[in-house]
Amino acid sequence: MRNYLNTIFHTLALLVKHGAPSHIIAFGDALGDNLLLTVLTRELYDRGFKKIWIKSNHKELFEHNPHIVHVLPFNALLSSTVLRFYGVKKVFPKYTIYDESEDRDEVPDKHIVLKMADCVRLFGPILVKPLLILTQEERCAAEWAKGKIIITTTTTAAFVPMSNKEWPVEKYQQVVNHFKHNYQFIQLGSLTDNPLSGVTDMRGKTDIRQTAAILSHALLLISHVGFIMHLARSVDCRTVIIYGGREKPDQSGYACFENIYSAIECSPCWLHNTCHYDKKCMQIISAQMVQDAVLKQIKLLGTPLKIDTRIN
Repeated sequence: MRNYLNTIFHTLALLVKHGAPSHIIAFGDALGDNLLLTVLTRELYDRGFKKIWIKSNHKELFEHNPHIVHVLPFNALLSSTVLRFYGVKKVFPKYTIYDESEDRDEVPDKHIVLKMADCVRLFGPILVKPLLILTQEERCAAEWAKGKIIITTTTTAAFVPMSNKEWPVEKYQQVVNHFKHNYQFIQLGSLTDNPLSGVTDMRGKTDIRQTAAILSHALLLISHVGFIMHLARSVDCRTVIIYGGREKPDQSGYACFENIYSAIECSPCWLHNTCHYDKKCMQIISAQMVQDAVLKQIKLLGTPLKIDTRIN
């Protein structure tokens, strides 16, 4: 009973301090999916919902965001009774369901952002662009990355690592070797990622906001499907994404990027680690294909990245 009353008083205190929100939105621990919540908060804000709270353990993703009033820890206890009284909507957006017996996500029938928007009852045109707001000081601290190519090679440090998103590190090295005499490379990622040669090794040396600042100045990013893909889009960094065949770019990505997708007979499978075809979808992507994609993106430098507008 005492804990129940404490939760009520704590919830009321937050409402007094920040104002009653229209929505409290939470996803979970995955960084990329948390960042995608900023798409929903912007759309809600533009539709007149000016007081939105987020529950997340990644507060740094939402700093300075004008569409979010308050960020709570993901497991913060709030009184459902009080929230119902104030008409607050608690939303946990999802875009798929994982089947452990098959090691497979349910294949979404539309872009994952639109699936998440369904959960918040957002319909009509949706701007598919996440938002991370950097300070001028953060941007200035990363100016040294201007004109450099950023590269990451693995998802093993992700909240849900998936081997079916992995492209052989040897091929990443071939891409570096091809361009290293004309461009400087910075390798970002976890300290446990396989190191590349001929790069500035920044593995494990940057936090999320520092990574975003580096991307905001970079020539472009070469990577895989995952958080850094969404982070790059949030700061308008041109990008080459090695999709393979696990998922399709129009299910989870951005049309303004160069997305290398393998449209083979088993794709998109949405399998995590299981593969009955020796990861053919990744094996058939050559270093040359990635090099060509890099050149296409470089030719577009100086032009704005077009924002995808999808109708829900």
